[in-house]
Amino acid sequence: MRLVVIALTILTLVACAAGSSQALTVTDDVLTGGGTSPETTVESFLNDLNKAIKDPTINRIDVRDQWADILASYFVPVERPTQRIAIRTSLDNVANGIAQLSADQSVMFDIQFEPARRVNDVEDIVYIEVPNATIDMMISQNSNRGSTTIWKQNESLGYLIGSNQNIFPVMRVGARWYLTEN
Repeated sequence: MRLVVIALTILTLVACAAGSSQALTVTDDVLTGGGTSPETTVESFLNDLNKAIKDPTINRIDVRDQWADILASYFVPVERPTQRIAIRTSLDNVANGIAQLSADQSVMFDIQFEPARRVNDVEDIVYIEVPNATIDMMISQNSNRGSTTIWKQNESLGYLIGSNQNIFPVMRVGARWYLTEN
């Protein structure tokens, strides 16, 4: 059950970390990451998050650092330091939870979603819905008779990130689109 809390922490911290209120100076070095459209930004972030939580080497500190950098790069540059800390903490929690499994147990995470779509534009923010976005979590016990599922949960991604819906705010900075907390 501790793994459940860890899995919930991943997306909660990613989505709920407080953003900075610092002004953003737009320079070429800041305009990296993000995506070419609001929909692509959200879908790419979720695909990379899915890869990160499935990474078999997530127990390595350098791997968690790399994933934290990749995932934080989807956020507006001024929010990246806060997001990186939240993401790295979540990945640390996942790795610690996996390390507590017995040698004959394994965990599986899987984020699934339908294509993202624009649902609302308010000032500089575009709201992107990811229909039917879910995260499946499962712990299996392996024995000489095969694998048995000992715990399984499927949750709405919106529920895990503290929203009733699977909606992500995205902001344009220069020619790129970024997730934002604003």
